[in-house]
Amino acid sequence: MMDESAIRESRQMLRQVHEHLLLAHQDLGAYRETISVVDVVHHPINPLPDFNYVTPRRNTAWVSGQYVKQGLDRLRALGRTPRVQYVEGLFPPLFAKTLLDLGLELERETPLMIYRASGADTMLPPASSGANTAGVQIQMIADQRGIEMWWYVWRNAFYDVLTLGVEPLVVGRDMAALLLGKHIDLLMMRHNFPIGVARLSVQESNKSAHLVALAMMKEARTPERMRALLAAVLRAALARGCDLVFAPGETEDDRRLCRELGFIDVSSIICYIARSANSALDQRDGHGTLVQPLLTLR
Repeated sequence: MMDESAIRESRQMLRQVHEHLLLAHQDLGAYRETISVVDVVHHPINPLPDFNYVTPRRNTAWVSGQYVKQGLDRLRALGRTPRVQYVEGLFPPLFAKTLLDLGLELERETPLMIYRASGADTMLPPASSGANTAGVQIQMIADQRGIEMWWYVWRNAFYDVLTLGVEPLVVGRDMAALLLGKHIDLLMMRHNFPIGVARLSVQESNKSAHLVALAMMKEARTPERMRALLAAVLRAALARGCDLVFAPGETEDDRRLCRELGFIDVSSIICYIARSANSALDQRDGHGTLVQPLLTLR
């Protein structure tokens, strides 16, 4: 059982994750509207679930069903599917019952892996370990050609994909985001051919980073290369002054890899959806007419 200091530290990390996602969604055009003790996140033109949900406000110890309902009603008025998204460890288990009583059902639960910078970061392998061998190199993307190679890998069916599914990938804004420092793209090359990519979303004001996506060519995937690419992601985050990095822990293999580099299992991101949500609306979520195409996988 965790002592009080460990519980406080865990909650602090989870609050950073919560704030990072809110900031990231706002960077992509979503609005945050406060209604009592909940925030209603909604996008004016994009129905993607990532951008349209109710979430308890930061530092709120408890949210009654009455206030959640007000947020859900606001989403309905905006023509959005009623959803609640929250970081599980910030609220007692009874909160889930409150959502069920409101006619919601569990839509998604994604385990969180969190890396907290220690200053020494002794678990990170040397930059050359596993990467700069047998013609393999990892480089940071800084131009349009690199971005095009990144998307070639990401959209190719011959690559395994790892993503948390709560922060969408945006096509067409990559160069602007790089220049603004909002994300970092890494490319793993073998004999001048891309075999792996990773995208890191950065919120410098929050000192946090999110491994939005990682993909590796199936034929080229080895534990050493995956470890090298993930370690490069962590170094890039630390170099930008981030003291927290979070990533998905979708499978046991994902979690094992993260643990080897110093990540710990901390809670989950939970999403509930209205049982009576119109299925046609859900089918349009993420597939409607958008100003910028977006992808949400898993």
